[in-house]
Amino acid sequence: MNPTHLLTFAIVARLQSITKAAQYLNLGQPAVSGQLKLLQAAVGEALYERRGHKLELTPAGQGLLEYAEKMQQDFKQAKEYIRCLKQVNTGNLRIGATMTMTSYFLPKYLVQMQTQYKGVHVSMETGDTREILDKMYDYDLGFVEGPVETCDLPINYQLVKWKTDEIVLILPERHALAERYADIVPLDVFAEYPIIWREPGSGARQAVEDALRQADINAPVSIEVMGVTAVMESVRAGLGIGFASAQALAHKLEGLVARRLGSEQGILWELNIIRPDAVMQSRVAKAFLALCCDEK
Repeated sequence: MNPTHLLTFAIVARLQSITKAAQYLNLGQPAVSGQLKLLQAAVGEALYERRGHKLELTPAGQGLLEYAEKMQQDFKQAKEYIRCLKQVNTGNLRIGATMTMTSYFLPKYLVQMQTQYKGVHVSMETGDTREILDKMYDYDLGFVEGPVETCDLPINYQLVKWKTDEIVLILPERHALAERYADIVPLDVFAEYPIIWREPGSGARQAVEDALRQADINAPVSIEVMGVTAVMESVRAGLGIGFASAQALAHKLEGLVARRLGSEQGILWELNIIRPDAVMQSRVAKAFLALCCDEK
């Protein structure tokens, strides 16, 4: 049985006329009659009888009409859903993002998304870069820190550089290093002072470890905490010195100071977007990417 024939039958039954149904569907009358004949052949008995200029449904036709009308209603709802999708008024956006991205980089874009597209439902899951890569097929978009090998990407996904940020040293305002170095702190302080390290999967930690490795500096790991806030509170408590994204520290340095690390260039790291190929992106995902990439 062809679903189109069932939809045609519902319209014919409502209008009680093949001629009127043909006009409504913008089809020729023979085409509509042909669909009804094929539907009746599939059912195996008559679905309607002619009563003058009108059609009257048989008991079999009345029974089938219930299903035809349900299907017609579902079809209308599907068309409306597609119309809304084209206007990005509905749909779901699933994001996988690292903790730093979730806390400090994505919120303003999520606010813009919810403001401009009120019918869109956004869900976001947080993990480190490796966790996001491992579950990328569960997300529409991924936002991760630091380098990602192309061989690690799922098939038909691309890594796009989004923003460049700087990793800076965090110190108490009256710390000896803050008084000794007004602008740039050499990397060898990592071997001289206790360091508050981010968790092993952190992109910021990876960027610092790469810089220390290149400088041939061995820095012991004795304290590890989860997230930028934990680093700052540990530094405030006098447990050591720490490091974090410069963007993440904006307006949060009460009692603390930030210093550039290593050289005038500092330690830079990449913030990246993992996205499917354009043909696989939903309209909602494209709309969010447009918001994120509207400013560099």
